[in-house]
Amino acid sequence: MAMAISKPQNSLFIFNSMQPLLIINKTQFGYHTDYYKYSEYLKDDFSITFLCFDSGLEKLTMPDINVKYVPNSGSRTIRGIRFILIALISILMHKGKIFIHYFEKCHILKKAFPKKKMILDIRTLSVNQTMQSRENYNKQMKASCSLFDFVTVISKGLQEKLELDNSKSSIVSLGSDVISDTDKNFDTLKLLYVGTLNGRKISDTVKGVSLFLKQNPKINLTYDIIGDGKEFEDIKLLIQELGVGDIIKLYGRIPHFKLKPFFDTANVGISYIPMTEYYEHQPPTKTFEYILSGMPCIATKTLENKKIITVENGILCSDTPMSFVDAIAVIYKNKSSYRSEIIRRTLKEYSWKNIINTKLKPILERFN
Repeated sequence: MAMAISKPQNSLFIFNSMQPLLIINKTQFGYHTDYYKYSEYLKDDFSITFLCFDSGLEKLTMPDINVKYVPNSGSRTIRGIRFILIALISILMHKGKIFIHYFEKCHILKKAFPKKKMILDIRTLSVNQTMQSRENYNKQMKASCSLFDFVTVISKGLQEKLELDNSKSSIVSLGSDVISDTDKNFDTLKLLYVGTLNGRKISDTVKGVSLFLKQNPKINLTYDIIGDGKEFEDIKLLIQELGVGDIIKLYGRIPHFKLKPFFDTANVGISYIPMTEYYEHQPPTKTFEYILSGMPCIATKTLENKKIITVENGILCSDTPMSFVDAIAVIYKNKSSYRSEIIRRTLKEYSWKNIINTKLKPILERFN
């Protein structure tokens, strides 16, 4: 009987000794990979409350994470006001550190509670195709940064763009877990794209695959596209028009935790990002995920992709169908030289566990 009593007392002591951490992110829990991984690798050291919208998606859970949902009904203005009001109440009741994923008007939270320790996290600058809209958004972001106790950013380029002082900011880069640990076979090229279909010119890759197959009709190749966005229907129509429906399969959104079968089957990852000024400093999550899953990656030659892609783990291309065709040809030519173990090794320091333990956790522990 004594042992039965002592066990819950000890568990309670451990729980109460953990540092409380409030994470605020408008994206529903589980649908922003970075924050899902933050929760996974921080939950043993912090008592985490995660505030987010209920976007109507399947509710994902994680042991020891207290997810609080904000209703997402009503107009954009109503939703925004409701989220801020509930965030303010949550901050008022919270006795600990606060980690906020940037959103417009988030500065209100810090202004309302200037003495509360808050860290602002920025994963992206604006990628709006209109220059004025980008400039306005980024200007607001820079103003918000000046209010918070500390700012974490995804890359050195973002840190410089926002003119952040090194003493008040730090880089917490993207990472990945090893989604697939299978050793890839390259007898048949099996291409995979996972990501948004908004503004990424994925139609270029569809055209590229069609052209490659016309030039190389005897080569076996498949292409899975996973994601959603405004261009979904246009891409679907293009696949039909080009007559490649048997080769290219277009899927909608698939939750991150359900992607493993696709990563197990695929052997070439596609990290296709338009080569524009506003994408230059945006390292794509999927580049890391493909490579750490042991597959070479075809990536457009943005500044951040250039830092990642080597001859051992992939090939760089321009954002045109013909350049994509050439990249597939290089992958096919070199297929016998690729080794999944070597590919994974090129980015081993970018595991989520390593990044969170060596970069993010020390920052959070610094604020008392």
